[in-house]
Amino acid sequence: MTYLGEFRRNLRPLLAASLGSGTSIPLFAYTNSVFAPHLVEEFGWSRAQFALIGLATLTTLVVLPFAGRFTDSKGVRPVALLGTLLVPLCFLGYAAQNGSFLWYAAVFTLVLAVGSLTSPLVYTRLIAENFSRATGLALTVVNCVPAALAIVLVPLLNWWIEVYDWRSAYLALGAVSLLGGLAAISLIPRKRPQPEPTQVAATEVVSATPQIASATPQTATARQDYKAIFSSRLFWIVFLGMFLCLLQMPLHSTQMNLMLVDNGISTQAAANIVPLYAFGTIVGRIGCGLALDRFATPPVTTISLILPAVGFFLLGTDLDSLLVIGIAMFIVGLSIGAESDLISYLVARYFKLRIYATTLGLLYCVSFLASALGALGISWTLAASGSFSPYLFFLSGAVIVGSLLFLLLPWSSEHEKVG
Repeated sequence: MTYLGEFRRNLRPLLAASLGSGTSIPLFAYTNSVFAPHLVEEFGWSRAQFALIGLATLTTLVVLPFAGRFTDSKGVRPVALLGTLLVPLCFLGYAAQNGSFLWYAAVFTLVLAVGSLTSPLVYTRLIAENFSRATGLALTVVNCVPAALAIVLVPLLNWWIEVYDWRSAYLALGAVSLLGGLAAISLIPRKRPQPEPTQVAATEVVSATPQIASATPQTATARQDYKAIFSSRLFWIVFLGMFLCLLQMPLHSTQMNLMLVDNGISTQAAANIVPLYAFGTIVGRIGCGLALDRFATPPVTTISLILPAVGFFLLGTDLDSLLVIGIAMFIVGLSIGAESDLISYLVARYFKLRIYATTLGLLYCVSFLASALGALGISWTLAASGSFSPYLFFLSGAVIVGSLLFLLLPWSSEHEKVG
């Protein structure tokens, strides 16, 4: 099977994963920040208070491991269907809020928990099941969809809110999520692919790219699987590296427009910059995906994740021209475009398919943990200084350290997978 031939053969699962995860949490990470300035202004919330919304991500630490384990044992379809039907109800909750910050936080928490059932945690298993040679580029395609949608939706939503109101904008976004999810589920192949029968020696050797043949029958218990994962040095390298690199998450999911307005530009100017940032995510994802399929994983990961250190440093300075802000956001977007792909790829690269979603669920926990602690850091910074700049400078250093940790991962194409 050729590189491009693999895409032709697996077009349906690729489209399913792209539509499903593309109209869920990854898309909401772009759209949340559009609503933020309008909600803060209407309800009189302080920026320091609003930054604490990132603490809601801690509740997902309970949901994600179960979602991952359930996906490995039952398949993508039942998990994704449940999430697809529940997510729009959460947007009804958004539209019904009356100014209570606790109400907003509760709905935000529900969106994260329910949205996890339709997130890349679930849908990228279709890629791990069906792709081997082109895994990196396939993950790139999946994760480019929310960025591509954001290029159109973010300015449109801001315009809609200013001309009409934010309540109807929330309802429209919920409808987009429902339609995208139902279309994705209809495309999921009915029969889950079975691993090809192979005979391997006790000292199994695996290739550099994730192989379907590496999956083994589900004979191990959950306790044995978790023990294998937690005792793996590779897991903790990825965990710590991603934690440091993902302390930036609140800036993307809820604080982006507020951060840009902090640089002295209008809300519409900030909304107009977001598509440039989203375009950067597409460029970053394509470059990262192609590189992962051709070069050693550790250096590609490090280079892909270290870029936003420059962008955040620029945003923290007094260089507040639209040109500098636009360049900085584009650079930041290059990494955010790669980060989602990289978590999925690292799991497929270093862990066996049998425990793919189980491992991915645990690593997704680190992104929400980092988001919660990052929210605390932003809130404290805003309360103490009234500016995002101190946190942006700290973040630049954390990203550099976290990125370099990935150089400790195995470079060899013959390293045996965990599990």
